[in-house]
Amino acid sequence: MSPLDQRTRLRAPPPNSPKAEETAAYVASLSGDLRELARRSGLTTLAYLLDMARLEAEAEIRARENSAGSSGPEAAGR
Repeated sequence: MSPLDQRTRLRAPPPNSPKAEETAAYVASLSGDLRELARRSGLTTLAYLLDMARLEAEAEIRARENSAGSSGPEAAGR
């Protein structure tokens, strides 16, 4: 197997893995909770980075929702 094939195989999601939207929602929730924990402990830089992770996960969810909404059956009639 070539190195490219190995890298591609490693990136493919395993069977029965959670959907990207579910993963992004979980990351958003968890990073928000961790941000609060870090903030309360005075770890301001870590809290900031965790907040950025939360915002990125939420943006990914919105982007996927918008993408799914614009390619659904209703989009054909536009």
